[in-house]
Amino acid sequence: MIAYEVRRVHSCEFCGTDDQGLGTDGSLDRAKSIAECDAGLALEWAWFTADGEWPLCADPGDGVYRYYIYAREPAS
Repeated sequence: MIAYEVRRVHSCEFCGTDDQGLGTDGSLDRAKSIAECDAGLALEWAWFTADGEWPLCADPGDGVYRYYIYAREPAS
């Protein structure tokens, strides 16, 4: 079963990079909800790469954070 990992990333010349895990869920819709709850608004999701590979990416437009959702295969 695939797990969807939600991450919040901030990167700038002043702060460097801050990459925080927000949670993991077995449902893509619930993973999106985790990010939207953190952002405090509905997010528009797009593929980070044009060919539809993971991750999904959303930018709430405030210039502070970007949200990413990765599909993770469980470790065997």
